Amino acid sequence: MRYSNPQLRDKLAAEYVLGTLLGRARARFQALLRYDADLRGLVAEWEARLTPLAAAAGEIAPPARVWQALARRISVAARGGGGRAGLAFWHGLAVASTAFALVLAAFIGMAPQPEPPMATVAVMADEKGQPAMVVSWPQMSAMRDPYIRIKVVQEHPTMAPGTEWELWMLPPGKAAPVSLGLITTDVDQTMKLKRALASRMGEAWGIAMSVEPKGGSPTGAPTGPVIFKGQCVKVL
Repeated sequence: MRYSNPQLRDKLAAEYVLGTLLGRARARFQALLRYDADLRGLVAEWEARLTPLAAAAGEIAPPARVWQALARRISVAARGGGGRAGLAFWHGLAVASTAFALVLAAFIGMAPQPEPPMATVAVMADEKGQPAMVVSWPQMSAMRDPYIRIKVVQEHPTMAPGTEWELWMLPPGKAAPVSLGLITTDVDQTMKLKRALASRMGEAWGIAMSVEPKGGSPTGAPTGPVIFKGQCVKVL
Protein backbone atom coordinates (compact mmCIF):
# COMPACT_ATOMS: atom_id res chain seq x y z
CA MET A 1 0.00 0.00 0.00
CA ARG A 2 1.38 3.45 -0.99
CA TYR A 3 1.29 5.44 2.26
CA SER A 4 2.81 8.45 0.47
CA ASN A 5 -0.51 9.22 -1.27
CA PRO A 6 -1.97 12.34 0.48
CA GLN A 7 -5.60 11.36 -0.13
CA LEU A 8 -4.98 7.84 1.20
CA ARG A 9 -3.18 9.15 4.29
CA ASP A 10 -6.04 11.53 5.09
CA LYS A 11 -8.64 8.78 4.58
CA LEU A 12 -6.75 6.34 6.81
CA ALA A 13 -6.31 8.99 9.52
CA ALA A 14 -10.06 9.69 9.49
CA GLU A 15 -10.95 5.99 9.68
CA TYR A 16 -8.42 5.49 12.48
CA VAL A 17 -10.01 8.24 14.59
CA LEU A 18 -13.55 7.01 13.82
CA GLY A 19 -12.57 3.47 14.83
CA THR A 20 -13.50 1.90 11.49
CA LEU A 21 -9.89 0.96 10.64
CA LEU A 22 -9.63 -2.57 12.03
CA GLY A 23 -7.41 -5.65 12.22
CA ARG A 24 -4.05 -5.76 10.46
CA ALA A 25 -4.71 -2.46 8.69
CA ARG A 26 -5.04 -0.71 12.05
CA ALA A 27 -1.91 -2.41 13.40
CA ARG A 28 0.09 -1.32 10.33
CA PHE A 29 -1.22 2.22 10.67
CA GLN A 30 -0.29 2.36 14.38
CA ALA A 31 3.21 1.14 13.54
CA LEU A 32 3.52 3.86 10.91
CA LEU A 33 2.45 6.53 13.42
CA ARG A 34 5.52 5.83 15.55
CA TYR A 35 7.93 7.44 13.10
CA ASP A 36 5.69 9.53 10.82
CA ALA A 37 5.16 12.93 12.49
CA ASP A 38 3.09 14.29 9.58
CA LEU A 39 0.69 11.36 9.87
CA ARG A 40 0.35 11.99 13.60
CA GLY A 41 -0.55 15.56 12.69
CA LEU A 42 -3.34 14.33 10.39
CA VAL A 43 -4.71 12.15 13.20
CA ALA A 44 -4.65 15.13 15.58
CA GLU A 45 -6.56 17.24 13.02
CA TRP A 46 -9.27 14.59 12.65
CA GLU A 47 -9.52 14.23 16.43
CA ALA A 48 -10.05 18.00 16.71
CA ARG A 49 -12.84 17.81 14.09
CA LEU A 50 -14.62 14.73 15.42
CA THR A 51 -14.20 14.94 19.20
CA PRO A 52 -16.77 17.77 19.57
CA LEU A 53 -19.30 15.66 17.65
CA ALA A 54 -18.71 12.75 20.00
CA ALA A 55 -19.04 15.08 22.95
CA ALA A 56 -22.48 16.08 21.78
CA ALA A 57 -23.83 12.63 22.36
CA GLY A 58 -25.33 12.21 25.81
CA GLU A 59 -25.16 9.22 28.12
CA ILE A 60 -28.25 7.25 29.21
CA ALA A 61 -28.03 5.53 32.59
CA PRO A 62 -30.43 2.71 33.62
CA PRO A 63 -32.88 3.69 36.38
CA ALA A 64 -31.50 3.11 39.90
CA ARG A 65 -34.62 1.09 40.81
CA VAL A 66 -33.62 -1.61 38.32
CA TRP A 67 -30.30 -2.22 40.09
CA GLN A 68 -31.98 -2.03 43.51
CA ALA A 69 -34.55 -4.66 42.50
CA LEU A 70 -31.78 -6.93 41.21
CA ALA A 71 -29.76 -6.57 44.44
CA ARG A 72 -32.81 -7.39 46.58
CA ARG A 73 -33.64 -10.55 44.61
CA ILE A 74 -30.04 -11.81 44.67
CA SER A 75 -29.82 -11.14 48.41
CA VAL A 76 -33.03 -13.08 49.16
CA ALA A 77 -32.04 -16.05 46.95
CA ALA A 78 -28.49 -16.25 48.35
CA ARG A 79 -29.80 -17.00 51.86
CA GLY A 80 -31.08 -20.44 50.71
CA GLY A 81 -28.23 -22.61 52.23
CA GLY A 82 -27.04 -26.15 51.15
CA GLY A 83 -28.60 -29.61 50.54
CA ARG A 84 -32.28 -29.50 49.89
CA ALA A 85 -32.07 -25.90 50.81
CA GLY A 86 -29.48 -25.55 48.07
CA LEU A 87 -31.89 -27.06 45.53
CA ALA A 88 -34.51 -24.70 46.79
CA PHE A 89 -32.01 -21.88 46.34
CA TRP A 90 -31.37 -22.70 42.67
CA HIS A 91 -35.05 -23.26 42.01
CA GLY A 92 -35.82 -20.00 43.76
CA LEU A 93 -33.07 -18.26 41.83
CA ALA A 94 -34.53 -19.50 38.54
CA VAL A 95 -37.96 -18.25 39.56
CA ALA A 96 -36.47 -15.01 40.76
CA SER A 97 -34.56 -14.59 37.49
CA THR A 98 -37.72 -15.12 35.47
CA ALA A 99 -39.62 -12.73 37.70
CA PHE A 100 -36.85 -10.18 37.47
CA ALA A 101 -36.82 -10.43 33.69
CA LEU A 102 -40.52 -9.63 33.69
CA VAL A 103 -39.98 -6.77 36.15
CA LEU A 104 -37.10 -5.45 34.03
CA ALA A 105 -39.24 -5.60 30.89
CA ALA A 106 -41.91 -3.63 32.69
CA PHE A 107 -39.35 -1.08 33.87
CA ILE A 108 -37.97 -0.69 30.36
CA GLY A 109 -41.46 -0.15 29.02
CA MET A 110 -42.18 2.47 31.68
CA ALA A 111 -38.77 4.19 31.57
CA PRO A 112 -38.26 7.30 29.45
CA GLN A 113 -37.26 6.32 25.95
CA PRO A 114 -33.82 7.35 24.66
CA GLU A 115 -33.85 10.62 22.83
CA PRO A 116 -33.86 10.53 19.04
CA PRO A 117 -30.49 10.76 17.29
CA MET A 118 -29.14 14.17 16.46
CA ALA A 119 -29.98 15.07 12.84
CA THR A 120 -28.04 18.34 12.55
CA VAL A 121 -24.82 19.46 14.22
CA ALA A 122 -23.00 22.79 14.23
CA VAL A 123 -19.45 22.83 15.59
CA MET A 124 -18.85 26.47 16.52
CA ALA A 125 -15.30 27.80 16.55
CA ASP A 126 -13.77 30.80 18.29
CA GLU A 127 -11.76 33.54 16.59
CA LYS A 128 -8.70 31.26 16.56
CA GLY A 129 -10.59 28.54 14.72
CA GLN A 130 -10.67 26.24 17.77
CA PRO A 131 -13.86 24.27 18.60
CA ALA A 132 -15.67 26.13 21.38
CA MET A 133 -19.29 24.94 21.36
CA VAL A 134 -21.42 22.25 19.73
CA VAL A 135 -25.12 22.78 18.99
CA SER A 136 -27.19 19.82 17.80
CA TRP A 137 -30.82 18.83 17.39
CA PRO A 138 -32.98 15.90 16.18
CA GLN A 139 -35.56 16.04 13.40
CA MET A 140 -37.89 18.74 14.69
CA SER A 141 -40.92 17.35 12.84
CA ALA A 142 -40.81 14.16 14.94
CA MET A 143 -40.67 15.95 18.30
CA ARG A 144 -43.57 16.83 20.54
CA ASP A 145 -41.44 19.21 22.61
CA PRO A 146 -38.69 20.50 20.27
CA TYR A 147 -35.31 21.37 21.74
CA ILE A 148 -31.66 21.83 20.90
CA ARG A 149 -28.62 20.56 22.77
CA ILE A 150 -25.70 22.86 23.60
CA LYS A 151 -22.32 21.57 24.73
CA VAL A 152 -19.54 23.99 25.64
CA VAL A 153 -16.22 22.37 24.74
CA GLN A 154 -14.00 25.44 25.15
CA GLU A 155 -11.69 25.08 28.13
CA HIS A 156 -12.46 27.48 31.00
CA PRO A 157 -15.10 29.63 29.22
CA THR A 158 -15.76 32.99 30.83
CA MET A 159 -18.58 35.53 30.59
CA ALA A 160 -17.84 39.14 31.41
CA PRO A 161 -19.89 40.70 34.26
CA GLY A 162 -23.06 42.43 33.10
CA THR A 163 -23.23 40.47 29.84
CA GLU A 164 -25.16 37.51 28.44
CA TRP A 165 -24.44 34.93 25.77
CA GLU A 166 -27.15 34.83 23.10
CA LEU A 167 -27.49 32.08 20.51
CA TRP A 168 -28.61 32.86 16.94
CA MET A 169 -29.90 30.77 14.06
CA LEU A 170 -28.58 31.96 10.69
CA PRO A 171 -31.24 31.59 7.95
CA PRO A 172 -30.33 31.25 4.27
CA GLY A 173 -29.75 34.21 1.99
CA LYS A 174 -29.68 37.68 3.46
CA ALA A 175 -32.32 37.01 6.13
CA ALA A 176 -31.53 38.45 9.55
CA PRO A 177 -30.28 36.17 12.37
CA VAL A 178 -33.02 34.74 14.58
CA SER A 179 -32.53 34.63 18.34
CA LEU A 180 -32.74 31.16 19.88
CA GLY A 181 -32.33 32.47 23.42
CA LEU A 182 -29.79 33.06 26.18
CA ILE A 183 -27.32 30.41 27.31
CA THR A 184 -24.79 30.01 30.11
CA THR A 185 -21.24 28.69 30.34
CA ASP A 186 -22.47 25.30 31.64
CA VAL A 187 -20.93 22.36 29.78
CA ASP A 188 -24.27 20.67 28.94
CA GLN A 189 -27.46 22.62 28.26
CA THR A 190 -30.87 22.00 26.73
CA MET A 191 -32.91 24.79 25.19
CA LYS A 192 -36.60 24.26 24.45
CA LEU A 193 -37.93 25.91 21.32
CA LYS A 194 -41.34 27.21 20.39
CA ARG A 195 -42.88 25.32 17.48
CA ALA A 196 -42.80 28.33 15.18
CA LEU A 197 -39.05 28.64 15.72
CA ALA A 198 -38.43 24.88 15.62
CA SER A 199 -40.06 24.68 12.19
CA ARG A 200 -37.38 27.02 10.83
CA MET A 201 -34.36 25.09 12.16
CA GLY A 202 -34.25 22.87 9.09
CA GLU A 203 -33.34 25.87 6.91
CA ALA A 204 -30.50 27.09 9.12
CA TRP A 205 -27.10 27.19 7.43
CA GLY A 206 -25.24 28.17 10.59
CA ILE A 207 -25.36 28.97 14.31
CA ALA A 208 -23.66 31.93 15.98
CA MET A 209 -23.26 33.28 19.50
CA SER A 210 -22.87 36.92 20.45
CA VAL A 211 -22.08 38.77 23.65
CA GLU A 212 -25.07 40.91 24.65
CA PRO A 213 -26.07 43.17 27.56
CA LYS A 214 -27.78 41.63 30.57
CA GLY A 215 -31.19 40.35 29.47
CA GLY A 216 -30.15 39.81 25.86
CA SER A 217 -30.11 41.91 22.73
CA PRO A 218 -32.31 45.00 23.08
CA THR A 219 -32.88 45.19 19.31
CA GLY A 220 -33.68 41.60 18.34
CA ALA A 221 -30.42 41.41 16.37
CA PRO A 222 -26.83 40.79 17.49
CA THR A 223 -25.42 44.00 19.00
CA GLY A 224 -22.18 42.70 20.55
CA PRO A 225 -19.26 40.80 19.12
CA VAL A 226 -19.96 37.35 17.63
CA ILE A 227 -17.38 35.18 19.36
CA PHE A 228 -18.49 31.67 18.29
CA LYS A 229 -19.93 30.57 14.97
CA GLY A 230 -20.18 27.44 12.84
CA GLN A 231 -21.88 25.90 9.82
CA CYS A 232 -24.72 23.41 10.22
CA VAL A 233 -24.03 19.87 9.01
CA LYS A 234 -26.89 17.42 8.47
CA VAL A 235 -25.89 13.98 9.74
CA LEU A 236 -29.27 12.28 9.19
